[in-house]
Amino acid sequence: MSGLGFKDGINIVDYWGKIPDFLKAHGCDVYTSYQDAFNSHSDNAIILKHRIVNILEKSQSDKINIIAHSKGGLESRYMISKLGMDKKVASLTMLGTPNRGTSLADIIIGKIPLPKFTIARLVNIYAKMIGDKRPDSMRAAVQLTKSFMKVFNEDVLDVEDVYYQTFASHVTRHYPNILWRTLAGILYAFDGENDGLVSIESAQWGHYRGLIKTLDCPSVSHADMVGLKQFRVLKQFKSHWFFVNIIHELKEMGY
Repeated sequence: MSGLGFKDGINIVDYWGKIPDFLKAHGCDVYTSYQDAFNSHSDNAIILKHRIVNILEKSQSDKINIIAHSKGGLESRYMISKLGMDKKVASLTMLGTPNRGTSLADIIIGKIPLPKFTIARLVNIYAKMIGDKRPDSMRAAVQLTKSFMKVFNEDVLDVEDVYYQTFASHVTRHYPNILWRTLAGILYAFDGENDGLVSIESAQWGHYRGLIKTLDCPSVSHADMVGLKQFRVLKQFKSHWFFVNIIHELKEMGY
């Protein structure tokens, strides 16, 4: 499950990098979600539900394991809880998901003096160009605010038979990119340590597994964790091996 602003299967941005091919080479069945780039949690959850039902029918499997990045985790949570898919999902792994919202959305929606609806229309035009049929970028942004996610969490409850786990990451002052350091610095004033878009606190949900990092890469950005090619900086961080470890652990746990 990809995050806000991106759509699987387009050539503009290589969202998952080498991860899908690498996992397939190691014997995994891998599918991407193809949800809209700019849409609400609920609308994208419907797209995801149809995609998973189709996958399970073709593969003749009973359940699926979801690994979701950023906003994709919220859409997955909604689908499991609200769309009757709790018996079809074995586990949900969320990476850098804003489960309690992000102050970046609050800043964009409420504090920056920009012509928001004009910008939203331009973003929606871009979204249609990459395949969204009915994009709603303003609604998608509002649904990442802290106030919206507070209500969301009160309504969208975890399902007991599904295993939920989360990972976070953070950008420190030593991170080798000024853009990500600047974003993290702005967000730090409101949310504390963060990956440039989502705080560590907001990313925690279910079984929190800790920070994504290695000895060589103690600071990992929101893009680095999934190998988002056009926006990642740490080429030495092997996101494909990180995914292999996630899948291996899920298999060892019986998922």
